[in-house]
Amino acid sequence: MSLVNKKFNNGSGSGFTIVELLIVIVVIAILAAITIVAYNGITAQANTTSAQSTATSVAKKAEAYNAELGRYPITTAELTGAASSTSYNLPSSAATFVTATPSSAPSDSKTVRFLKCAASGTTQASITASNITGVRIYYWHYGNGNFNSYVDAGATTACPTS
Repeated sequence: MSLVNKKFNNGSGSGFTIVELLIVIVVIAILAAITIVAYNGITAQANTTSAQSTATSVAKKAEAYNAELGRYPITTAELTGAASSTSYNLPSSAATFVTATPSSAPSDSKTVRFLKCAASGTTQASITASNITGVRIYYWHYGNGNFNSYVDAGATTACPTS
């Protein structure tokens, strides 16, 4: 056997073939895709939980307002503008209020929509301090991609959206 053949035979058993390398690359790509999808789902769930927590906090402040003053707040300013010594004071940084339903996900998971409710009433404007029975706080559901989830405070028989 010649020296050239011997060197060739010794080197032929080491290293990976192109097919083996491609298989490893494909497996890594599949695992990366699974990780990205799982991360997006976890992020959406965390944002939804944060938005729900904000809505619940606003609803609890509305309940505290009702307990102290005997009625639910008509505007969000009654909560955000309250003296800090009151139990129903809601810091303005605690929530971002919108007046219309957003069509896409808000940039802030603290974005909520505050609606007044009454035993009857066809518009938000028709609900006053004398007939308000509760409030409904809508928040964005990042998993479903809509603004249909809400938290209630008080009796929410009729909560017109306009």
